[in-house]
Amino acid sequence: MVRWSALLTVYLLVLAFSAADGTGAISPPEKDAPATQWLERAQGLTDIRAPGAAPFQLKVTFHAFAGTVLSNKAKDAVVTGDGIYEETWLSHDCWRREVTFPGYHAVEVFANGVRKYRADSDYEPNRVLMMLDALLYPVPRNLISPEFAESREDWKIEHLTAGTLPYVSLTHRDRGMNNDWFYYSYSFLPNGILVRSDFLGLVTSWDKDSVFAGKLVPLHFETQALGRTLLTADVTIAPAGQPAPKLFELEGPAATPGVTMRPLHMFEIKLAEFEDPLSVFPGNAPRGVIREIIDRKGQARETELIDSPNPADDENFVSNERTKRFYPAKVDRDPCEETFWGKI
Repeated sequence: MVRWSALLTVYLLVLAFSAADGTGAISPPEKDAPATQWLERAQGLTDIRAPGAAPFQLKVTFHAFAGTVLSNKAKDAVVTGDGIYEETWLSHDCWRREVTFPGYHAVEVFANGVRKYRADSDYEPNRVLMMLDALLYPVPRNLISPEFAESREDWKIEHLTAGTLPYVSLTHRDRGMNNDWFYYSYSFLPNGILVRSDFLGLVTSWDKDSVFAGKLVPLHFETQALGRTLLTADVTIAPAGQPAPKLFELEGPAATPGVTMRPLHMFEIKLAEFEDPLSVFPGNAPRGVIREIIDRKGQARETELIDSPNPADDENFVSNERTKRFYPAKVDRDPCEETFWGKI
């Protein structure tokens, strides 16, 4: 298996946006603007959690689908069903997040300088992390945050049309770990609104934008892979008002760095490692891409095929991959969960 350090391709969906850009404080990039301006514009348009932003209450109702199923064994299935995510955000240092999903319930609170976390599962399910990534990080932080900044040069910028709809395409190609290629590509509407992303065959689309306190909030998003829908989500947002102080109280000690609800990305953690490195590579050329969750104990969870020219060819390999053991990933030397991407 080849670990991919990153892969993100964003295409344009020909969608009718229901809301105009009402965020006049952020000017659209010039036609010849560098890629960084398009990325930062998209982030600036949608960052409802920026310091000084308006307090809000947000609710996401989502449904998780199975995707491509290569085995009938129950233990191999990705957790599916209906879920609810609720967030009350007063400031960057006072917020509460809660997820309810089949077999999983978690609450995370940050208040009075202390973050606490409580969950009834030892890992965050694949589809929950998929939903949170689309909700919290439509633009990866390593491309816009100075502490995680990667190369921002050698981007190809094209002004194209899909039918009569103009859009801007950004693409970047680089060589990653194990001498493997990875790609970044984005497409925006001319005013800088991000429409769709494709990460290693995992395609996420955002639409039905609404303006809240000067920011754009997509009221619907969905994720697909191999032509199948994996996740659909609908969003509502409203002013936070004056929530009861007890909402931000949670029993128990402060959470350790590796115990959190939010997705932890490869550029901010020490990556998990195979316990048996000799078992990494299959005996044939890479064909597809898998995604799996490696929990805090190093166990592979919910391994699934995301991209492949012929999924049936990879069934045995994916089934074997579900039995792999890892030395878990770490953040600040504390074991944490990792979303593992591999090319097989």
